[in-house]
Amino acid sequence: MEVGRALFILLCLNFTPCFLLTSAALYNNSDTVVILDVTNFTSIVHNTENAWIIEFYNSWCGHCISFAPIWKEFGKDVKAWEHTVKVGVVDCSVDENMPLCREYEIMAYPTIKMFRSKIGPGDMGIDLHNKALSVADLSTSLVDFLIEKQKAKNGSSSWVNLQPFQGSLADLWREAPSTVEHAVIIVDHPVKHNVAAETILDLGGYSSVLMRYKQVTETGGGTTQPSLITSNRAGTEEVIALRDRTRRAVTHLLMQKFGLNWGMLPYKSGILGGGKLKTGSQRDEMEGAGDGQPEEINSDKLNYEDDLPDTAFTEVVKDDQVFMVDIENAVSYAVRHEVAQHKIITGEALTALLDFLDVLVRYLPARPPVHNFLSKLHTFVLNSGDTLDGQAFEDTVISLQNKEGSVLPSHQPWIGCQGSEPKYRGYPCGLWTTFHALTVNAVLQDGSKKYYNPKKPLQAIHGFVKHFFSCSHCSQHFQAMYALDAESYVNVADDGILWLWKGHNKVNNRIKGDESEDPKHPKQQFPPKSFCPSCWEGDDKFKESAVLAYLKNIYAKGALSFKGTQSFETEPVKNRQAKVMQELERRKRERNPSAQRLIGDQKQLNTISEKQNVRVYNGNWSFNTTDISLCVFLYAVSTVIIMSVYCMVLIRRKLRRRKFIEAYKLPSNAARQQLESPTGYQ
Repeated sequence: MEVGRALFILLCLNFTPCFLLTSAALYNNSDTVVILDVTNFTSIVHNTENAWIIEFYNSWCGHCISFAPIWKEFGKDVKAWEHTVKVGVVDCSVDENMPLCREYEIMAYPTIKMFRSKIGPGDMGIDLHNKALSVADLSTSLVDFLIEKQKAKNGSSSWVNLQPFQGSLADLWREAPSTVEHAVIIVDHPVKHNVAAETILDLGGYSSVLMRYKQVTETGGGTTQPSLITSNRAGTEEVIALRDRTRRAVTHLLMQKFGLNWGMLPYKSGILGGGKLKTGSQRDEMEGAGDGQPEEINSDKLNYEDDLPDTAFTEVVKDDQVFMVDIENAVSYAVRHEVAQHKIITGEALTALLDFLDVLVRYLPARPPVHNFLSKLHTFVLNSGDTLDGQAFEDTVISLQNKEGSVLPSHQPWIGCQGSEPKYRGYPCGLWTTFHALTVNAVLQDGSKKYYNPKKPLQAIHGFVKHFFSCSHCSQHFQAMYALDAESYVNVADDGILWLWKGHNKVNNRIKGDESEDPKHPKQQFPPKSFCPSCWEGDDKFKESAVLAYLKNIYAKGALSFKGTQSFETEPVKNRQAKVMQELERRKRERNPSAQRLIGDQKQLNTISEKQNVRVYNGNWSFNTTDISLCVFLYAVSTVIIMSVYCMVLIRRKLRRRKFIEAYKLPSNAARQQLESPTGYQ
């Protein structure tokens, strides 16, 4: 057992850190909702007798995080209705679920869809458009949907009957199955039909009870008292006046009268919960750490005239450091999810996509393979015509990966935007970082040129947020903020930087203390005094000129850190200085053909040498397959040696222990002779 334990520890030491899976899902199996995904959606939802109400959400969406406790409480509140309708969730932030979310045209989060029974492919359901924001609103909307579908003969025979009843108790008994022991008619006004319907749904899972709703009308200048009419198989009838006409009161009264409890239901769980809403904790597994070495930014493509190294090649990381990995993650998610999840992109949305890609290609301080990827993607969209198919866009994104030096990393662990839990910060933080980097680098690159349009970067950002940023609540707020003064505020180059900075601080102020706020990273006005003391005048006022200089400093191309970025298996694109050196070498070869032949022979020798020896690129070690095989062999040998030594130590320890015990257990010869003497003495 000790040997196995030692082996386990040894393996952990040799292979740590390993990649750990992470789940940022807002719901888990302890919640009273059905977790759906691309693998089970069709088998569970299609062709079923019950209806469905499903939330399509995104785990990073701030509004989804705030809405999750409400949806959980709603699932708990209507758990007893499973005989007619079930509550589900789909996480559209998961890569595998993107085709499913595209199929149902989920372009904003959260999106709530209601489906009738026995749906099949092509049935898109009914959207609630986020009008229902509380448990009561959701219940009302769901009941209205069920009544409407049942009235239109689009329900199921397994549903409870929610249509108005016109007959008497005798008529109700004639349609009652043999299991029914109690018949109930709820008499109330038409405007109160939802209370009756919800009560019928609450008790619809008990086979011993049959309930219907009967409308009353005004007669004689007054109204008939809302009431319950109950009857049993023995013919005993009773009329109960309803003083408290809430759903919970009526349900509780009938359950008490008929001796019912929630444990009798086949799907028993805490239903009709109520009380304070609580947020669930999804602290599953921490995200794995990725390796990788930085590549040099392509100075030519970004129109920078310098060839100076970035902070990527230093160990300096400041408290307010901006990381390239956060920008690449945000751009990758925007392209792979936000855009690709659209079924069809056309009109204003297609124009917005082209503008955004154009600004990314022009001004994003991207590594050469990433820039190459975005350039090719922009060309594809530009040549797609008036309509772009979402699936074709996704296929192109896949086909461009690792093709002719173009790479867009799918995901790298966040650094500057890492939250205390996977659901916090992440993509929204990365997107803000990208937007700031765009506005700053646009000014640094082209701001002094006559043709520069200072509104262009913000217009592209606004277009993306309007048509593709899928957190609908956030998008609407940004659009309102933009419509208020963006076009009038931005007149010169620096205005775009300052407008976005002010807008970001407005958002921080608005959502401070919100459910979506990371408790370990509370919202504050940026930059705080600890980062930029000169940016403040007193305790409550910014000095904009100092803020502008500060933003240009931290978001500039040369200030970005490449810590955590993945290395690319592509040939690095040479910068301007390297291209000049290459051109000089070419001219030398043209002037001296014999030298060119010698250079060719030397390259061949270098190629052979590279296959057999360790190579160094930009100060980073690179290994061939022989090296890796040798490392594996040495690792195996070292493991065997260590285990052998460990076993020898154990064996020697056991032998010493045995000798020690035997030495004290067996008496000496003198003692034995004394014991054998009749008197005990010699």
